[in-house]
Amino acid sequence: MNNELSTTNANTMPANLTDRMAALRHKAASTPELWQPEPGEQLLGVLIGHQKAVGIYGENFQILVQEESGAVKAAWLTDWIRDNLKVQGAEAGDLIALTFLGKKQSPQGRFYNGYSLIIDKLNGRQGAPC
Repeated sequence: MNNELSTTNANTMPANLTDRMAALRHKAASTPELWQPEPGEQLLGVLIGHQKAVGIYGENFQILVQEESGAVKAAWLTDWIRDNLKVQGAEAGDLIALTFLGKKQSPQGRFYNGYSLIIDKLNGRQGAPC
């Protein structure tokens, strides 16, 4: 067994590390903006995925939507949004129209954020209306 440490030139990174660093730099520079809508505002664009994030209520998931301008916005994934994405068969690449309807009150008296969601499938098949 050889106990010698291999040495590398400090000015040279392995190609895969260089690629990884470049990808990390790009990811850090393109951190999505958090969508914080007023009632009636829409988040329109291409559903590109999701990410785990920490907010004021702890750790949760956000959906990532690339707007027509190219900007990426993150919206908190509520149970209602998650369930409706699933019911409409939403997948990465589909178009999404998420509208914030404002604060609503349930029959039990609890307040919640109301939304409407329309999915336009990538293959042209329209999702079921909410």
